[in-house]
Amino acid sequence: MVKTNFSVTFCWLWLFFFCFTIVSCNTSEQQKPVIAPAFYHWKTLFNPTEAEQRYLDSIGVKKIYVKFFDVDWDEASQQPVPLATVEIDSSHLHGLEIVPTIFITNRCLLNLPMQQVDTLAWLIFQKIKSFETKPSQEIQFDCDWTAQTQAKYFALLNSVRSIVESDSPFTIHHSPLKISTTIRLHQFKYPEKTGVPPVDRGMLMCYNMGDLDDWATENSILDLATAKTYLLQHAKSYPLSLDFALPLFRWGILFRDGRLVKLLNDLSAADLQDTARFQKTAENRYKVLKSTYLNAYYLYAGDQLRLEGIEQESLLGMAKLLREQENDTSLTVAFYHLDSTATILFPKEKIEEVLEQF
Repeated sequence: MVKTNFSVTFCWLWLFFFCFTIVSCNTSEQQKPVIAPAFYHWKTLFNPTEAEQRYLDSIGVKKIYVKFFDVDWDEASQQPVPLATVEIDSSHLHGLEIVPTIFITNRCLLNLPMQQVDTLAWLIFQKIKSFETKPSQEIQFDCDWTAQTQAKYFALLNSVRSIVESDSPFTIHHSPLKISTTIRLHQFKYPEKTGVPPVDRGMLMCYNMGDLDDWATENSILDLATAKTYLLQHAKSYPLSLDFALPLFRWGILFRDGRLVKLLNDLSAADLQDTARFQKTAENRYKVLKSTYLNAYYLYAGDQLRLEGIEQESLLGMAKLLREQENDTSLTVAFYHLDSTATILFPKEKIEEVLEQF
């Protein structure tokens, strides 16, 4: 009789454990966020090649954050002006959602009188409307605001929201456009100092986290040890729904007399193979042996170059760190930025491996 009871008890315990495991697995699956891959486009001509379009299609990208224009302060006229306006080839939209992205310099906000914020918001919105693109569901602002410019920037965001909500042609299915903004890591780590912007979502920019000006820096674009100091103590604590931006770019940093003088975009070791002009002095570091042109820029003998780029393992490590910051059931993972180099160095399989980490 004792053995029978023991057997029955064991069966019930096994059944309970089995059911608990199934429920736990289902719950875990339900909590896994829905990931939407996206890209940034930061050039003045939006005209994706056929190869780039195939690349986007293969990854399932439906959204591109296109920088429409910059807003900077003009000293001569003492007012904000639009610069670097993008030209969009509408024949290449290819079913993509184009998210207008506006870069605002901190210098502009420092000089802008508070009483002119509403006027600037209206001018920005009117310029966005002048582009012949399909209505998007979002407008994004990119600004590395500081404690000095926080009040003006947040007032600008609120003003844009008010304009959007009153402009019926700019509503999607009777719902106003969403307003988002980029958030730098220092703004994420110290919200009590920099404030939380009054927007619907934030795009956490997970790159450019090292000291670019210091020759001793190994990689200012992406450094996991540095990223951990910003992220690990703040898991899921930021009071705003977050999306994430990851880097796919590379560059060379030119130093002259110990000081940074120029960023040379998309520079690689292959560009520095001429040993008559360049000498490799350490890993990713070169010395200019004689004055020469490089990518249409003149270098002097004695100049130094540091190469920085992104390795797949660093991207995977960053994605795993960001998994601890997920605070919504759906999120966008945007890669910066769309060009031929990214499509070659980070093919579909590598991008999908990164996305799987979330």
